[in-house]
Amino acid sequence: MPDATDRPLPGRQREARSNDTAVLAAAREVFTAQGHDASMADVARHAGVGVGSVYRRYPTKEALVAALHLHAVGEAARLVGEVADDGGDRVPSTWGGLLAAEDVGAVVTFLGRQITDATGPLLRPRGASSALPPALAAASEDLRVGLERLIAQDLAAGLVPVGLTAADVMQLLLHLRPALPFPRERADALHLRYLALLARGLHEDARAGVVLADGPPWDEWVGAWRH
Repeated sequence: MPDATDRPLPGRQREARSNDTAVLAAAREVFTAQGHDASMADVARHAGVGVGSVYRRYPTKEALVAALHLHAVGEAARLVGEVADDGGDRVPSTWGGLLAAEDVGAVVTFLGRQITDATGPLLRPRGASSALPPALAAASEDLRVGLERLIAQDLAAGLVPVGLTAADVMQLLLHLRPALPFPRERADALHLRYLALLARGLHEDARAGVVLADGPPWDEWVGAWRH
């Protein structure tokens, strides 16, 4: 018997969920292009919905940004699980042959898929000083556990140096995926180019037996969300 969560949603609920997905996707693109000063009207226009629809779901811009952040962290946590289960040894065709399968591994696969597939920002906006909501704290913990699983897989395969931490991986992602004033396809191509350079460096350090000095703890990464 199908689970209740698998049943098709009634028309209005299905439409609301579709609109919410469109609003979050639009918010990511608008805030990336215009910064936090972008208006709710800009987001609604980009999503193709009325601004009233946005305000009914998100009464303030801060609420929308918080929802976008939660969505992004949860999305990253789910992706980590997919990569860990997959073994991280399949190179997406969209990477244009920049890396061979034997040079990829789980960590690099996660970073590459975050570059090409992510739909939201992984940092809270500057000035957000409140404690992490429970849902965000839970998603953060899932992400940390998943990243440590990826690192363990790559350590066993000799693809990353000893001492790489989960927070290192997320900090690398911030450096690899800055906002660029180019169309998404061009920006992704550049980010992947630099990921390929990074991957070679990680693998060379691993083969040379390099042990990294003290890396950042996860709490430091999470703390960056509030500053």
